[in-house]
Amino acid sequence: MSPVWSSSLLRHLAALAMGGLVGWLYDHAVVGLLGGALALLGWHLVNLYRLDTWLRTGHIEAVPDGVGIWPPVFARIEYLRDKVRHERRRWRRLVRELRASAGAFPDGGVLLDEKREIVAHNIAAERLLGLRRLRDRGQRIENLLRHPDFIAYLHGNDHGPGVEVPAPVGGDNWLFCLLIPYGPHQSLLLVRDITEDVRLERTRRDFVANASHELRTPLTVISGYLDAMAGDEDLADLWYEPITDMRAQSQRMSQLLDDLLQLSRLESGARCSHERAVDMAGLLQTARREAMVTPGSPRQVEVEIGSDARVLGDAAEMQSVVTNLVSNAVRYTPAAGTIRICWNVDDEGGHLTVADSGIGIAEEDIPRVTERFYRTDRGRAYHAGGTGLGLAIVKHALRRHDAVLEIRSRIGEGSQFTCHFPPHRLAVSS
Repeated sequence: MSPVWSSSLLRHLAALAMGGLVGWLYDHAVVGLLGGALALLGWHLVNLYRLDTWLRTGHIEAVPDGVGIWPPVFARIEYLRDKVRHERRRWRRLVRELRASAGAFPDGGVLLDEKREIVAHNIAAERLLGLRRLRDRGQRIENLLRHPDFIAYLHGNDHGPGVEVPAPVGGDNWLFCLLIPYGPHQSLLLVRDITEDVRLERTRRDFVANASHELRTPLTVISGYLDAMAGDEDLADLWYEPITDMRAQSQRMSQLLDDLLQLSRLESGARCSHERAVDMAGLLQTARREAMVTPGSPRQVEVEIGSDARVLGDAAEMQSVVTNLVSNAVRYTPAAGTIRICWNVDDEGGHLTVADSGIGIAEEDIPRVTERFYRTDRGRAYHAGGTGLGLAIVKHALRRHDAVLEIRSRIGEGSQFTCHFPPHRLAVSS
């Protein structure tokens, strides 16, 4: 037992003994004991009343001093209250600092609960999304940002890459939205203004398209003269080889312009419609025949058709996807190698695979092979032909069909390119 309680117990016993002694002197010892007990009870009730008032209102005239059990109790409560006040002030200061830091961010941040309802947001989110603190708190975010791409991204299973959507306010502004987990059953929506990037990309596409159109006319004239000179029987023998090389380069430039125009069109277009069903089996068989007649192509080009399902989209773009993947495999696979072209469908969707036993791709180059003009081996790729735009065209054509490109490869072990189409892009024959 603590010294405070021991001394308090002794004082209570002394008070009862004093009451009993006074009552004994008057021949009423029991009455004296009861009087002492009632006095002690009254003293405790008064302190309990003061404690209750303090806990309810937080105000008391003075913490009692002296001896007994009640002064330490009041002092302990006063200490705990001061500690709570200090912690409360510290947390309020921390919250103010966090709010000031969030308010200074140039990117918008919106805290969402498990129902995608807005819990809180910073000042940048108000500017980018047109949110209002009192009006929009508790609203579902898809009711305020209603673009179909954002809604599909919000309810998808994978929130990794983010999505680009037009801003709900600001006219021609564009936003990049990224959803990340934040706390239990919550998520944080990060919003960044990418208007300048989109405008620069649009300017670049317009420049490429315009430049390609302007170059096509003089290149056609040059090619025509070179063809005429090559067919001239009176041409000196010493000019035959230079003209042949110039014709090959003009054809390569013409193919480059065609690819640039196609890539520019794919980049500037929206999602492809679902109106037409593309015969994938027919495209694969056509690609095989074209590969077999290509000079230096591998002797084994196999086609495996595991489903008669068709892809809903644009036939020309799907043909471009298949042709570019197969021609890419032909260029980098030796004649003794093998190319395998497969089309299969499962519960996750359709899968177009072009695998080869060629030279392969280094692991560090795989993320960049779909970039424009990127070559893993510039010298060897230049002599193999191609414009360096084939895989970029494939990536953007697949994006218009809601599909993604998966690349697996190792140096010396060949490459495998797989196009994954979602189920809603498939039409199964009945």
